[in-house]
Amino acid sequence: MAARKTTPPPPEPQEPDVVEEGQAEEEPQERTAVEAAYVEALHREREGYTRYGREGRAAAVEAELKRLGAPLERAVTRPPETA
Repeated sequence: MAARKTTPPPPEPQEPDVVEEGQAEEEPQERTAVEAAYVEALHREREGYTRYGREGRAAAVEAELKRLGAPLERAVTRPPETA
């Protein structure tokens, strides 16, 4: 009789990071170019959803921005003035 193969048990879920009261969160690190582009794309996506009244989708994008620790509003940049 052939030996029966067994599958290994699934890995145990990792415990979420617990921050003690009074413990300051770490300073946000500089974003890589890819991360910065992703955040910028999320801002554009959120603006489009807001413009066309898709508040549910805009809220989902806001949740992703919060998860990333990005501000919900983009910084306003102006093109350089020419003389």
